[in-house]
Amino acid sequence: MMQLNIGDHTSSNISDGWTAVPAQYLDMMNWARRKAIWIAANKPAANTYFKSLKHGRSLSEIVADRSVWINYKIDSVYYGWAETPGRELAMCTRSFKEGRWQLLASLCHELAHTNGADEDDPSGRQAEEAVLHCGMGYQSEKRSGVDDPFTPYSPTISG
Repeated sequence: MMQLNIGDHTSSNISDGWTAVPAQYLDMMNWARRKAIWIAANKPAANTYFKSLKHGRSLSEIVADRSVWINYKIDSVYYGWAETPGRELAMCTRSFKEGRWQLLASLCHELAHTNGADEDDPSGRQAEEAVLHCGMGYQSEKRSGVDDPFTPYSPTISG
C-alpha cells in the first residue's frame, strides 16, 4: 500500500520542502490513507475515473503501490503538491488545518495528478473531478459551478 513518510524516506523533492509527516498529523494522515483505500475498494466510479486519466492506473492500483509516497510540505496557500506523473506527493498544512475530509479530498486530488490528471487538459480540472468521483461532492456543483460549502469538492479549483 502507498506509504507515509514518517522519517524513513528521503523525498526526491526535499529541496522543495517535502519532508516527513509531522507526528501531530500522523493520525489524520493515516485516517485519510485508510479512507482512500476504502474508496478504491467500494466506489467503482473512482476506479473508472482514475483509469480514464492519462496514465491509466485505477485508484486501487495506486493505493496498493508501495512506491507511492505521501510526504508533508509546510504551505498555508495550497492543499497539496504532486509529481505529475510520478510516485510522490506532499500534503500541505492547509489540508490538515481544514479537517480530515479536506485532507482526504486533497489526497485524492493529488493522487489523480500522479496518474496524469491535467497534463493535457487546458481546464485544469481533472484532478479536482477525481474528488467528485470519489464521492466527496455533488454533480450539481459541477453542473452549476456553485460550490456547496458542506462538501470538500470545489468546482472552482483547478490545477
